[in-house]
Amino acid sequence: MDIRSAVRVFLKDKAPKGVGFTDSDNLLMKGVIDSLRMLDMINFLESQYRLKVDEDELMPENFESVSAITRFVEERIKT
Repeated sequence: MDIRSAVRVFLKDKAPKGVGFTDSDNLLMKGVIDSLRMLDMINFLESQYRLKVDEDELMPENFESVSAITRFVEERIKT
């Protein structure tokens, strides 16, 4: 499964019932994730892709949408 699909599946599983989203939607604004779900997302990314998310990387632009999360992970696993 590619990164984008894995992120979508993870978020759909964690999102409140009835909350839909697209790849470009702001996940916080749509209510898909909150601070606790964000921690779950980070744990998922770290274990799934064997990377470490540093504190200075916890910026909204890295996690605001499925597209942003996908870009972030793609860049991290390249290095």
